[in-house]
Amino acid sequence: MKTQKEKLNLSKEAFRKMERMHPHEVLVYVSMVGSAVIFLFTIIAFTASRPAQVEFFKFEFPKFFILSTFILLLSSYCVTRIMPLYEQDNLPKLKQWLGITFLLGLIFACFQVVGWKELQAHNILFTGERSGAYLYVISGLHVIHMAGIMGFLLYLLLECHKTSKDVVRHLVYSTNPYQKIKFRILSNSWHFVDAVWVVIFFYFLFSF
Repeated sequence: MKTQKEKLNLSKEAFRKMERMHPHEVLVYVSMVGSAVIFLFTIIAFTASRPAQVEFFKFEFPKFFILSTFILLLSSYCVTRIMPLYEQDNLPKLKQWLGITFLLGLIFACFQVVGWKELQAHNILFTGERSGAYLYVISGLHVIHMAGIMGFLLYLLLECHKTSKDVVRHLVYSTNPYQKIKFRILSNSWHFVDAVWVVIFFYFLFSF
């Protein structure tokens, strides 16, 4: 059991770490907390509003939601390769893994759309039925978050490509502290949306 003094010291250390962070990092982490709260309340609203009749959920779970989960987990592995390659100043491999991650993100988004079509095929529509609407809202919110992070990933990919063509920029690329922060933001954000989807996926899986 921690004493009050130990808890106070831990709190001070946490604040000191935040003070050392770049403002953009702090903004991203605050946004993550806000997004997590939004997803939590949306799931609670879905749980409270779904019909009492279990017949609503008596159909096969969308296969493409399952496939998209594997794709996203694979993309999370790809993201773990990015930071080491940046620190090694291996731009060709860095571009390759950034591109693979972006492609997997696109596949995930496409699979989500096909998953929605599977829901529609079972008459779960975005209509006045609140439970049907929430299924689309929750997964749609996640896709929007993914789209934002993919936009940032595409920006880093294009920046990396331009740097690889410019000898002068290449010299300072891997030693630029802010550049490292950008890749750290990408990594943490990507893992965050992955974790959110895994929670949503298992919640949906046990609801159907």
